[in-house]
Amino acid sequence: MIPFFLKKKSKNLEACQPYLDQVVNLILEGQVDFRFKVEKKGKLPYCQEIFNLLLAKLEPHFSSSLRERKAFENLFNHMEEAIALIDETGQILKTNSRFNQLFDFEWPEGKFVWQIIRSSDFQKVYFSFKDRREKQEAELYLRGRPFLVKFLPLISKVKEEDQRKEKEEVLAKESKDRENSQRFALILRDISPEKNLELIKRELVANISHELRTPLTTIKGYLETLEEEELKSEARYYVGIIKTNLDRLERIVSDLLTLSELESRSTLIEREKVDLKEVANRVIEQFGKLAQERNLYLRLEAPSPLPFIEGDSFRLEQMLVNLVDNGLKYTDKGGVTIKLEEKEKEILVAVEDTGIGIPPEHLDRIFERFYVVDRSRSRKLGGTGLGLSIVKHIVLLHGGHIEVKSREGIGTSFLVFLPKT
Repeated sequence: MIPFFLKKKSKNLEACQPYLDQVVNLILEGQVDFRFKVEKKGKLPYCQEIFNLLLAKLEPHFSSSLRERKAFENLFNHMEEAIALIDETGQILKTNSRFNQLFDFEWPEGKFVWQIIRSSDFQKVYFSFKDRREKQEAELYLRGRPFLVKFLPLISKVKEEDQRKEKEEVLAKESKDRENSQRFALILRDISPEKNLELIKRELVANISHELRTPLTTIKGYLETLEEEELKSEARYYVGIIKTNLDRLERIVSDLLTLSELESRSTLIEREKVDLKEVANRVIEQFGKLAQERNLYLRLEAPSPLPFIEGDSFRLEQMLVNLVDNGLKYTDKGGVTIKLEEKEKEILVAVEDTGIGIPPEHLDRIFERFYVVDRSRSRKLGGTGLGLSIVKHIVLLHGGHIEVKSREGIGTSFLVFLPKT
């Protein structure tokens, strides 16, 4: 009896096999509303009845998932940003409508990202992202317009390894490599409106600054003439106040013109091999007397030898002058240290002080124009609120980046990373 039952069950399973393949394909395609029907008078085969029940059970779940998927697709394709999902090899897996319109490709899926975005600057950012595997963004010109380009990793390395181990026993090598590869999102946002507004603001500031220079020079000339006259002590006191504020106004105008000039450039005009140790020593010599008068140390720590970098020596000195000046202004005890260090692909220029520090809530904004943490102290010390903004633009023109670390009451470190020659 038992052999007969097993034989009959085996035959039933064999008879169900073609229907099973059909049902699996239907489920994969999302067609869970399909039902087997009686073709002639009689009853449905046992297998078809079972599969009809299975499909009926799955339909509510699939219908809900399908609605959510369609809603996501609709949102994805109506976003203003151009978005592409890319795998480890650089192959495009999925794009939205905005991406397709931007690069005039109807079906970019399956192509490599550099076949679609033909830009050497983009490739540099892409391979830099692949090396670091961290969120990265950059401003690039693509298709004749400025874009903010963002790379976002979608699967962590730990999760990626777990997925690989789980699937390696059941997937073929080709599909396994595809499924387990690191994936990331590429997001492109057109920033033409913002750039146009920035350009208008820069031109306005530059024009105003140029127009102010002549009357400021005239006023200063008259003040110097007055100082040579025999004035009463009270009048001389007021002339001194006017001159102090005039000097500050001249510094602001000068810094605005410098910032305007830096912002108007996309690359450096002057390029030469620069010895950063020599630049740092000139800055220390310039501020040495001031540090000594305030009982503060000012020192340089650098290895020997240190590779040269390619850049503008004058601008790099200006960068260090602003950072050291900033450090000395906000340090009452201890001092300022300039550190130079060779990294794998970069030279690190660190300016560390033992000053009052910067509260955490201000760190994200200190490189903005006229942003000052302590306004009363800055005004008293003659600050313009433009020094760090100038520093940032000098660093960017050299293809580097700048970071800041600070603890209140302990000190602040500005870390500048410049590419090696």
